[in-house]
Amino acid sequence: MFIEFIQSLYDQSRPLPENPNDYSSILEDIEYFHLSATVYSLLKQQGRMEETPTYFQNQLKTEYQAVLYNNLYIKNQLKLILDTFEANDISAIPLKGILFNETYFGHFSARRTTDIDILIRKGDMEKAIRCIEELEYDTEGEYSSHHFHRSFGKVIPHSPVPLAIELHWDLLKEESSSLEIEQFWKRSTPLEGYKHIKQLSEVHTFYMICLHGWKHGMDSLKYFIDIIQTIHVLNHKIDYNALFKIAKNDHTLKRLTSTLTVVYNQFPHLDQINSFPFNKKSKIWWNYQEIRYGDRQSVKGFKNLIRVHLSEYDQFKHSMIFFKRWLFPNKSEITNLYPPSIKHKKYSIFRGYIKFYRKKFHTLFRALSYSKVKN
Repeated sequence: MFIEFIQSLYDQSRPLPENPNDYSSILEDIEYFHLSATVYSLLKQQGRMEETPTYFQNQLKTEYQAVLYNNLYIKNQLKLILDTFEANDISAIPLKGILFNETYFGHFSARRTTDIDILIRKGDMEKAIRCIEELEYDTEGEYSSHHFHRSFGKVIPHSPVPLAIELHWDLLKEESSSLEIEQFWKRSTPLEGYKHIKQLSEVHTFYMICLHGWKHGMDSLKYFIDIIQTIHVLNHKIDYNALFKIAKNDHTLKRLTSTLTVVYNQFPHLDQINSFPFNKKSKIWWNYQEIRYGDRQSVKGFKNLIRVHLSEYDQFKHSMIFFKRWLFPNKSEITNLYPPSIKHKKYSIFRGYIKFYRKKFHTLFRALSYSKVKN
């Protein structure tokens, strides 16, 4: 029902559900995926809010207002950070978040935002980190050598969850592709009012959000809506053949085409806006029931992870590097997963590795046992 509801939001030839009772389960799914602000904004923009039940409208409005206040705080923090970078001659590109909301959804509050992501040139990272720390953001967790960003946090007034900021120097883990980050910088344009702060080009914005959705296994409808909304806004400005040429060079083509295949399969009206040049697969790995009600640590979740990372890297060596890191994480990753215990501080890393492998082998054993029973 929820997929059909989202389809009706973007394909207005499809009517909204007529049965008021359907909106109870739809509202549960909206809240599960944190999409209240987006659904509220789309219905208001389309003038279709009155076609929904009153209780549904009231709940969406209440949650939209909460997102509005939260996003306003983040918007102000983003401006403070960008102004600080500008004053210190640090080149930066905001990723997703507030700027993406304003550009592709029409308002900073039309999409729930929980953090700030900014692309920084690798040579400027230390300088940027000093600026972030001066703005009272604290380092979160240990830094992994093959990762592509540093994380920081700051307490938000009246919120139990701190505001996170990630300073990226890349978009994918090292040795997981041949992605050339310089292309994003070359095609970017200055953000209004700034000299050093840039905005991603349209094609690289779309490329980025597709890769971002893939990294998360498209495990939320928010990733679908980000992609769908961008296709609606950009229309034929997205040249798929040119984009796939870039992805082929970056060794991300399978990731990109797999992600878009899933989106176009669930939302076929997109072909009328910008036709997808690849054949749609009759059987695809993505399943709504699994992401909505499934367990990522389940047997199905484990098998899906194996399938994705064996079949959706352009080069076999990238698959092997992923599995090596997945099976043999470094100390910083273990520390982030299992923080040191005050009681057992001396053996905290050792205990962390024990917990890590116990969980991995338990899932593997369940997967193998499940296969034997099924056969």
